[in-house]
Amino acid sequence: MALAISFAGRAQGGPPKKKSSARIPRRDSASPRVSLDPRFVAGQTFRYEMEFETTTNTSRSGLASDPQGPTSLVVDWNATVRMEVLPADASIPGGIRLRTTYEKSAASVHSDTFDPGAADTEEKYRNLEGKVVELTLDAGGKLKYVAGIEGMVDSEKASQSARDWVAQLSASAGAPLGGVSVGQKWTSEQPADSMPIAGLFWRTESEYLRNEPCHPPNPDVPEAPGGANFAQSLPASADCAVILANLSLVSPKAVHDPTPPEFRKNGVQTEGKWNGSAQSLLYVSLASGLVVSVTQTGKEEMDVKFISNHNTAMRYAGTIASRSHVALLAEEPQAR
Repeated sequence: MALAISFAGRAQGGPPKKKSSARIPRRDSASPRVSLDPRFVAGQTFRYEMEFETTTNTSRSGLASDPQGPTSLVVDWNATVRMEVLPADASIPGGIRLRTTYEKSAASVHSDTFDPGAADTEEKYRNLEGKVVELTLDAGGKLKYVAGIEGMVDSEKASQSARDWVAQLSASAGAPLGGVSVGQKWTSEQPADSMPIAGLFWRTESEYLRNEPCHPPNPDVPEAPGGANFAQSLPASADCAVILANLSLVSPKAVHDPTPPEFRKNGVQTEGKWNGSAQSLLYVSLASGLVVSVTQTGKEEMDVKFISNHNTAMRYAGTIASRSHVALLAEEPQAR
């Protein structure tokens, strides 16, 4: 899901509670430290091509059982976004403001049974085209504020997808201060607040594998028509840091009441389990700190019961498999 499916870390509207640790192997102690923070410049513009695919296989039983409804649903979303670096927000020292414009947005929806809502879902993604979202990141690259996404889509999945890719713009989330060196590993955690089970965290274990020429990590992914990949526009000597990130959904401690406050407020209790894991491979430009490309695959398994205050219940169980690919396109000339 992104690395939130974060990458993370599952980007939220506010700064996450995070803990991190770092380990540097003795054999790599002489490796120079590099910063994974993107070096944004006001007036700079760039574009990303993105593809997100989710395959959901679920069943519902109880009050809301629907034996005729789709049990397998595949959503494939493709988009091109244009990013503009805006003047910094004076209230957030070291922060960054970005304006995102969805230049292209299209999705295809397939299910194993007739789904009357498929066309409506595709229309919601299509309506993203031309929309503008402004993002504010703190000095650590964490997403703090999002303006403009509310009301763009009323599908939670579409809204979450739009947030997830934002978390992939920076590889520095959770990295130790002062930069990292080849061979170094670090760990960070972020609350999985959107889950129907309380007390869950997304734990990300990252490793700086090596430096190598910037190129897409998955050459089998075709380029979008008319798009020029950023890596191909770089000098032959340009290098990227290759970062491997493994995510897992964990519960650090036992929770007395697994019902999140938002559900309890609406008169619903939850119980059950929700597991998840994902792996991402990132290429980060050593010259600019921009993520050149990132490929991620993940899977979640759930079996959750929702109980209303009227003693009616619904069980939701199944799996969600996801994959995503984000690639930076050729930079536009910097504004003067």
